[in-house]
Amino acid sequence: MKPNDRNREIAHHIFTGSITMVGVCITVITLFRVIKTRLQTYADELLAIDTFVFIAAALFSYAALRKENNHRLERLADILFFGGMLVMPVVGIIIIYSTY
Repeated sequence: MKPNDRNREIAHHIFTGSITMVGVCITVITLFRVIKTRLQTYADELLAIDTFVFIAAALFSYAALRKENNHRLERLADILFFGGMLVMPVVGIIIIYSTY
């Protein structure tokens, strides 16, 4: 497998993963609103920011898929996706801590 093919495969995985994580974030935010918890947490605000991070990762990975030999976009998409994934356990801990 050529290095360029490997990068395109990674960009493809980042694209599909980012779009999925946008759906997960929006679903959890919606659940917060439907349940109408009286608890004040920053979990939904963090998820809203995380949604934009995943959208940016999806856009950069899509641009990397469309353009030949653009390692900067691939790297930026990778960093954004990884950063967004790092926020998810923090949100999970906040949710668990605030509900129990």
